[in-house]
Amino acid sequence: MLTDLRDIIIIFGISSSFLLLLISTILVIKTFLKIRKLTKFIEDSLAEISDIRNKVKNTIPKPVSSMLDGAITIKTILDKLFIKNRKEKKKKEKKNGK
Repeated sequence: MLTDLRDIIIIFGISSSFLLLLISTILVIKTFLKIRKLTKFIEDSLAEISDIRNKVKNTIPKPVSSMLDGAITIKTILDKLFIKNRKEKKKKEKKNGK
C-alpha cells in the first residue's frame, strides 16, 4: 500500500518536473524570438532613418544640411550631458539620504 503510494508520488513528481521544464523551455524560446523580432525591427527602422536622412541631405543645399547636422550633434551632446548630470544628482541624493 505504501509502496504504491510512493510510486504514484514519484511518477507525479517526475512528470510534473518534465512538464515544468517543457513550459520553461517554450517560454524562453518565445522570449528570444520576440527579442530577435524586436532587434530586426529596430535595425530596419535605423536603416529607414538613415535613408531618409540621406535623402534630406541630398535635397537640401549643403550649407543648410551641415547646419542641421551640427544642430543635431549639439543637441545629442547636450542631452547626454544633462542625463549625466541627472544621474550624478541622483547618486548624490542617495549618498546624502543614507
